[in-house]
Amino acid sequence: MSASSVPATGAYVVDTGNGKVRLGRVSRSQAGTVYVSPPGGGAEWAAAPADLRAPDEAEWATIRVLTTPVPPVMVLSADHELRPRPEPAPGCTACAHLVRWFDLYMGTGPRHDESAAVDCVVEIRNHPHDPPKMRIEAAP
Repeated sequence: MSASSVPATGAYVVDTGNGKVRLGRVSRSQAGTVYVSPPGGGAEWAAAPADLRAPDEAEWATIRVLTTPVPPVMVLSADHELRPRPEPAPGCTACAHLVRWFDLYMGTGPRHDESAAVDCVVEIRNHPHDPPKMRIEAAP
């Protein structure tokens, strides 16, 4: 890329201005200024065309990593059958309360909180709860 050329919109470039090396994608150009945003998204910045160059192989590898979509991860959720309902230890009041809280947290409505449900599962695994890792109260 020559010092006088303006890269096309959508092209990946390396900005070497201000003593930094920043990877970016050209989002637009206006009045001799090129506007670049980070690969994968983020706030754009202004760059002089003379400070821009084409990425080398190592920089392309980084761009590919930053722009490759990440597949969705499995949700820890009983209602999607990926998190089974915990079984309380027989005769343990604390475990029974924790299972009821788990059900409330995994249900729909204002108390839906999958993170809190996982906390309940962890506490049930810590049976006999001596000392308990969380405050255990009777579920409403």
